[in-house]
Amino acid sequence: LLCQPSLAQENRVNSGWYEIVYCGAGPDSKAAKLQTLLPQIYEKLLLVLADVKQGVASKAFRAYFKTNDNIAYVESIFQQIAAGSPVQVPVEGAPSGFTVPYSPMIVCLDPTLPGVDNLQQQCKGVTAASHPDTQIMILCYNFWRLTDRVMPMSSECPKVKYNKFHPDDHRLVQNQFGAFVHEFAHTYTGVWGIHEIYQPTAAVKLSAEESLRNPQNFALYAASVVAGCTKYVNPKRLRDNEELKLELDEGDIDAATALTNQIIAEEAAEPTEEDATVLDTPPPLMDMFEPAENATGGVKLGELIPGTRRDGIGRRGA
Repeated sequence: LLCQPSLAQENRVNSGWYEIVYCGAGPDSKAAKLQTLLPQIYEKLLLVLADVKQGVASKAFRAYFKTNDNIAYVESIFQQIAAGSPVQVPVEGAPSGFTVPYSPMIVCLDPTLPGVDNLQQQCKGVTAASHPDTQIMILCYNFWRLTDRVMPMSSECPKVKYNKFHPDDHRLVQNQFGAFVHEFAHTYTGVWGIHEIYQPTAAVKLSAEESLRNPQNFALYAASVVAGCTKYVNPKRLRDNEELKLELDEGDIDAATALTNQIIAEEAAEPTEEDATVLDTPPPLMDMFEPAENATGGVKLGELIPGTRRDGIGRRGA
C-alpha cells in the first residue's frame, strides 16, 4: 500500500459506495469480480433484512439474537453493510469522540506493493481481515480460493441433535458472502479485540446483549437465512441446561428435578430433529475471521490509503 497523497485512478474503482482499492483493472481483474459480487451480496442482504423484521418469530433470529429488543440494532447493522454507509473513523490526536466519515474500503492484498509485510502476517491462514478504527477490509489470498464457495448453500446447513448443531463448525460462513458480512459487522458495530465466539452452538449460547458484540453472530445469522436453514438450536433450552448443571452442582435437588421435568416436557412438545449427518466436504483448514490488530511498525493504515470522505447523508465529500 503506497504512502502517497492520492491514488491513481486505475488503483481505485467503486461498487456503489464501496471503494475497491489495489484489486487490478480490466474485465478479468479482482476488482471486476468484486463489482459482480457486491450486488449479489446486496440482493441476499435484502432477504436477511426481511427476516430481521420478523424478530423472534424467525427461528434464525431467535437463535442468534434472542429478543425483539434487538431488532432495531441488528437491522441498522445490516442496512449499513448493504448500503455501504459511511464509516466514522476516529482522528488521531483529535478530542475523544471526534470522527470523520469515510466510504468503506476493500483492499486486495498485493505482495508487489511496499509496506505490506504486516498485512501479510495478519493474512496468514485467514480469508479477510478488518482493521480497528478504520474503514478498511483487507481481502487476503485465501478469499480468492473461495470462487466455488461464493454464497452459503443449503447443503451446508447443520442438523440439530440433542439441541446442538452437527457439524458444529463454521462451514456455513466459509464463503465470500460470510467473509464480507463478518468483517463489515466488525466495522459497523465497532467491535474489535474481543475473544470472539465462532462455533454456532456457542454463538447461540451468548446472551441477547453479548450476541450484538459478537460479529460471528451476524455472519452466522445472515448465512443461515440465505442458505434457507430450518434447524436451529433452542437458546432457551441451552440456558435451562446451564441452570440445571448449576443447581446440581449446588446440591439443590428439588430445583433440579423441577427444571428437568420442564425440559423434558418442552422437548416432547418440539418436532423430532433429524439425526446429524456429516457433510462430505470438510471445512477448509483455516480459521477465517480472526480480527486483525492495528499495524505495529511502519505506516498506519489510515495514512497508507487516503479514503474518500463522506458526509453524514451519504454523498461523496472532498
